[in-house]
Order: sequence, then structure tokens, then C-alpha cells
Amino acid sequence: MTDPAESLAQRVAEHVVDLLARALDVNAVIQRVDPNAVLDRVDIEEFVGRVGVNALLGRMDVNALLDRVDVAALLERADINDIMRRLDVAELLDRVDINDLVSRIDMDALVRQTDLGAVMAASSGGVASEALDAARSQAVGLDQFIDRWLGRLLWRKHPRPSAPPARLDAGAAVTARSQRAAGWVTSQGHYAGSVSRFLAFVIDAAVSTGLFALGLAATSFAAQVVTGHSVTWSRSHIGVAIIFAAWQFFYFGYSWAASGKTFGMAVLGVRVVRADGAIADARRGVLRAVVFPLSFLFFGLGFAGILVQREHRALHDLIAGTAVVYAWDARAARLRFLAREAGPGAAGAAPGLSRPSAAGDAAAASGGNR
Repeated sequence: MTDPAESLAQRVAEHVVDLLARALDVNAVIQRVDPNAVLDRVDIEEFVGRVGVNALLGRMDVNALLDRVDVAALLERADINDIMRRLDVAELLDRVDINDLVSRIDMDALVRQTDLGAVMAASSGGVASEALDAARSQAVGLDQFIDRWLGRLLWRKHPRPSAPPARLDAGAAVTARSQRAAGWVTSQGHYAGSVSRFLAFVIDAAVSTGLFALGLAATSFAAQVVTGHSVTWSRSHIGVAIIFAAWQFFYFGYSWAASGKTFGMAVLGVRVVRADGAIADARRGVLRAVVFPLSFLFFGLGFAGILVQREHRALHDLIAGTAVVYAWDARAARLRFLAREAGPGAAGAAPGLSRPSAAGDAAAASGGNR
């Protein structure tokens, strides 16, 4: 009889407790409880250990909780030095997207509103860099002007491809105030036009001819010192002509094979690449130099492709499988332009971070051609 009686009593007690729990206004009871007195009598660590923290947080409005936190008081009680010692900076940096962070910086505002512009203007190479920036930008402008008018004269139904498929970089953003300088950046990696390529060739012709004449003069001087007799060279002499042709092949072939650009191309900021925009290998550079004279046949008809061909490729480009693109450091030139625009005393409040105001520019691909 004992067990049935105890079982009955337990069931009655559970039923009574259940009735009391349903009848009680739990919120009213909690409001009458002194939380401080309860916390004084409760072992918080044991309580937290027995509570499912994740389940508790899932039922809480964390934002409302954070709104009620006094951050200033919290920071006063926190040991910042101890937190920094325990912080794994390397792991933190691994989780930060640096490219996204940099893309949010308004570089134009940074240069214009801080002393960075003055620093850049003072350390950017002075007259030489300004002259190069001006020459390259003017050449790009003339290239684009000629290309637009030829397109109208030839009644092109489809626009030319602006650049080879392969791109190596992404450009900076364009703001309204820096539209002119930003145009230099957007042209990088695009097919180089006739003006830039012609000026580069003129420079190379002058440099290679000058070096050849200097070499002849040095040879004459050495021969005179050794033999005591003066040696003169005639341009009409077949031997001199053969040596000159070999020198020209070496000048252009070695330059295109080694770096994709000659001295003149480096000055004008263009470079030889493969037809798909990838870096041209040495074999293509040498082949380009071998077939380069073919473009001079029939009064230079092979160069007409630079004007009328869709990718501005001359006859020797088509044979060698190469193209020419703009490849100068237009970003640095643009920043120098903004620095000069800002002036030496253009210091101001530090600019905040902002997203670029226009679509990103397509940027410097791996080359430029002649």
C-alpha cells in the first residue's frame, strides 16, 4: 500500500504545482523580485554553466541589449592593453579583404584634401615626369580623335574592340573633377593608335641611327689610334648598309624579345603583346623584327592596318601574331595631375572612405605595341 500511496501523492502534488504555475502571473512575480538580492544569492558561474547560452541568445534581442549597454563605462572597465596582447593580429588581417578596403578610398579626395598632394608634387620627378605625362596624354588624345573620325569616314557598323581579351589590372575610379586625367587610366591596356606608335618609331629611328653613327665614329677613332690612319665610312658602301641593317634588326628584335618595347615605345608608353593581350614571348619578338621591313613595302602600305584594321595591327603584327597596347603608369600620372591641381597648400580635413563614384576603369594590360 505504501508505493501506490506515494505515487498518488506525487501525482497530486505535480497537478497542484501545474495548476499554480498556470494561475500565477509570472511577469508580475518577476517584477516583485529584487534582482540584486537574487543575484547575491545565486552562483552566476554555475548558473551560466547549466544554461544553454546559445539557446538563450537565440531568444534574446541582441540589438536591444547592445543599445542598453554603456559602451563608455564598459571601455573604462576593460584592460585594452590586455585585449591587444591577446589579439591575434595576423589572423585578423587574414580575415580582412584589403582590396575591398582600398577600393573604398576616394583617392582623388585624399590627394586634394591632404598634404599628400604637396608631397607627391615635390617628389614626382619634376619637369621630366610632367613632360612625359603631357606627351603621352596628348598622343592618346590624338589617337582617339583620329580613330573617331576614321570610324565616321569608313562608316563602321560595328565598333572596334577596345583592347585584347587578356587584362592584367583594374583601374581606379573616375570622379567628375578628374575626368581628364582619368581618361589616361581608362586607355591603359587598349590598342595603341597611330600617333603614339608613329612618334615611338621616330624616336627609335633617331636613337638607333645615332647609336650606329656613334659606333662608327668610335670604330674610326680606335682604328686611327691603332693604325695611325684615318678611316671614313660612306653610307652608300654596301658593307656599311649591311651592318646598318643588321644593327637595326638587333635593336628592334632584342628590345621586343627582351621586354616587349624599345626605347621609343617606353617613352610613349606602349608595348608589344600577343594578339590575345598576353605577354609576348621572345620568339614573337624576333619574328616581329624579321617581318617588320615588309610593312615598308609599297610605300608603307603595311602600316595602313594601324588606321583601318580593327585592332590597329600592321602587317608585321598580323604575321607575328602581336598587337600594341598602352602600358604606361597612367595612375601615377593621374595622381601627379591631381597633386598639381590641389596645389602646395591644399591641406584639409582628412577625407573619409567612400565607394567610387563611377564604374571602375579598365586598366593597364601587359603591354603596348608598335
